[in-house]
Amino acid sequence: MKWLHRLKSSWLNSDPNYRAFLLGILFLGINQGILNSTFNNFMHDIYKISSTERGFLEFPREFPGFILIFVTALLSTLSIRYWAMLVCLLSFVGVTGLGFLSPTFYIAISWMLFWSMADHLFMPVESTMGLQLAKENQEGRRLGQISGARNLSMIIGTLAVWWGMSFFSFSYKILYFIAGLSALIGVWLFSRIKIAKEKEIVSKRFVYRKEYHLFYILNILFGARKQLFLTFSPWVLVSVFNVKVETMAILLLIASFLGFFFRQYFGVWVDKIGERSVLVWDAFILLVICLGFAFSKNVYVLYGLLIVDNLMFATRIARTTYMKKIALDKSDIPTSISFGVTLDHLISMSIPFFGGLLWTAFGYPAVFIAASFIALLNFWAAMKIPDFNEQRKSSLA
Repeated sequence: MKWLHRLKSSWLNSDPNYRAFLLGILFLGINQGILNSTFNNFMHDIYKISSTERGFLEFPREFPGFILIFVTALLSTLSIRYWAMLVCLLSFVGVTGLGFLSPTFYIAISWMLFWSMADHLFMPVESTMGLQLAKENQEGRRLGQISGARNLSMIIGTLAVWWGMSFFSFSYKILYFIAGLSALIGVWLFSRIKIAKEKEIVSKRFVYRKEYHLFYILNILFGARKQLFLTFSPWVLVSVFNVKVETMAILLLIASFLGFFFRQYFGVWVDKIGERSVLVWDAFILLVICLGFAFSKNVYVLYGLLIVDNLMFATRIARTTYMKKIALDKSDIPTSISFGVTLDHLISMSIPFFGGLLWTAFGYPAVFIAASFIALLNFWAAMKIPDFNEQRKSSLA
């Protein structure tokens, strides 16, 4: 039990702002875990939507990510703490409306926009707040801890759905009431964060600098690889290898559980070996995953590759710390991260269409062969990143 005592001591001795933020993430993550694990079933069971309508849903669901840069411009006069509180309020409105005020499918979509915006707005909040709460040269470690905590809380939310529906026959209204209450608790916890004026990062309305071009390119490439795999790797398993829904759920649960530990260690690796090395390795691993999905016929190999690819989404930590290191002004950081998300979604909203055309014309291996070229572009972009660790050693010599 010594490890439990050390964990308790570490928690009690940590920064109160950090504790409040992690607890806020816990309750927001429970809210999002409930939403993410029930949304498809809710739409199917309540509105009996068709496959075509389900496909249509992806556009409005991803649209808030596309307009994020404009939303954060409107919020630029507010501190990141208020952004975090707004995230919880938006999620509360969205989940409450979805559960209790959605007599039709199209009204449900309008409520979905609220919690989707909350989900996307939390990306710059999580990154910026993590940088504010980190010690110098330990930004990756802090971001990894925060990302791991969010992963764990979403698992708790998902397990709450399984537990409630399996043993107590919870209705969607009960689950969404719990999700809304969790979001409101998140508002209170985020409101308790008090960042010193000198450490606070205040956003600018809009920033576009040529010095940040590589950061923009990294986000565009990530958007392409992310959506290709989110869309087509599960679909290969389901449509080509006839993998059942129970197996897919287990795979995602395994990936989420491993992600809780992996994201924390990943953040430490970013601090130790630098963004360049981490993203070069990510490009190499992505290439292996692409070729594996294109040519392997062993479903267990594909299971492993799907889990590894899910873990590698942690590279957002490296892109965030890279942005912090190249920022000409710290107030550029939130807006630049938001612009990166917008560029990511500009690509990810269109890439499934072209991937679908490739699949139809040449078969599913063509999609992953095309993705392998994205991996090579990732490698090229990663090699352009300066070796900040080497620069720091030179400056200390």
